[in-house]
Amino acid sequence: MTKRELSAILAKASAEDVAVLAEPIKAKAQIQVQKEPQKTLVMVKVRESIKNSLFYLGEVLATECMVTVNGVKGMSVIAGDQFDKAMNIAVIDGYLNGNASSADILEQIAALGVSQQQARQHMNRQIRKSKVNFNVMGE
Repeated sequence: MTKRELSAILAKASAEDVAVLAEPIKAKAQIQVQKEPQKTLVMVKVRESIKNSLFYLGEVLATECMVTVNGVKGMSVIAGDQFDKAMNIAVIDGYLNGNASSADILEQIAALGVSQQQARQHMNRQIRKSKVNFNVMGE
């Protein structure tokens, strides 16, 4: 699983799910906070579809945090102002950066990703039920 996929799953997860993942790490690892969770603004870059050029859409409120887990850096930047979630994601990131043998937590994150995908598919099916085909209505 790539870092991008891990980040996407953890960002979409609830604060409670992330706390459950981080709790065993907090219990057995030495954690030092390098940068307390704090609010920041992040510029959102978007690709324009016609000319395929990049432009800045605007700023979004985000929370950033940096920790070390057993001497290995972990960080997080997530949209919104969820301080506990940002701290827990940084702890998970530091643990994964330092442990090549972290299959247990990777399996839990993968299972969380599967449940997120199933929930998304269920919501898409519900939305498609209400879709209106205007070509058929005109006949």
